[in-house]
Amino acid sequence: MRQGRLVATGAMLAFCLFALWQSLLLSLTDRLGPGPGFFPFWLALIGIVLSLALLVSIWREPGPAADASIEEVRILPHGWGALRCFAIVGLLAAVTIAMEFVGFRLAMLVFNAALVIALGERRWWLIAVFAVLGSFGVYYLFTTWLDVLLPTGRFGI
Repeated sequence: MRQGRLVATGAMLAFCLFALWQSLLLSLTDRLGPGPGFFPFWLALIGIVLSLALLVSIWREPGPAADASIEEVRILPHGWGALRCFAIVGLLAAVTIAMEFVGFRLAMLVFNAALVIALGERRWWLIAVFAVLGSFGVYYLFTTWLDVLLPTGRFGI
């Protein structure tokens, strides 16, 4: 198990180094402030630091005892966990398609409600609050404060 974590963390470190290199090919600043490479540069740098910290942590932990029996280690989810993963991937695909037709707010409203239900929440008021804030609240934030255009769909919502 330790070797798998070392390989996965090493792969993440390699990806972050590649992202850092690619972000340096873009301008970090422009005449208005941060340029197109600014955000990817800092994300990659943070990823490198965290990957290195995780590598050191994994490297320093003691290995398994010589007489310890080898247990079955499952990397991929199974049972209800696998069902939830497939439900989330299916929801992501559906919201991607639906967003162009019904718009961001309605698509994300249904997606957020279904996501919280797929993750196991059953309190209706919490599902409703999360769905409304995650759709209409995020739409308002992005369109009003950040001036980002999000799809409105055929209904204009």
